[in-house]
Amino acid sequence: MEKYKRQSTMHFDSGTLIKIRNYGALKYPLKKIVVILGLTEDEKTLFFNEFNKKDSELRRYYEQGVAIGDYNIDAELAKTAEKGDTNAIVELNYRQFYQRIDHLRNELFGV
Repeated sequence: MEKYKRQSTMHFDSGTLIKIRNYGALKYPLKKIVVILGLTEDEKTLFFNEFNKKDSELRRYYEQGVAIGDYNIDAELAKTAEKGDTNAIVELNYRQFYQRIDHLRNELFGV
């Protein structure tokens, strides 16, 4: 990753982008991801700057991973809830409630 030092933006190969999507699915924080990727301090700065761009490919892959991870959890909870598991029903309702709150917060305040 040394090649990124003197650049103002970072470009990632498809393998790294897939890893970033997988880390997103696990909801790993960005600080943990840069450690796993073994980035230098300069590369970390570029990574964070790139992530903060709304149209960034890096950000898109990470957010896609978060959405996939949420879907997988919700789908498994729904399957278990359909079988009558009350804990799964409660957990799924809890997750759906907070997802609606997050959606509204984003719509109203951009947060």
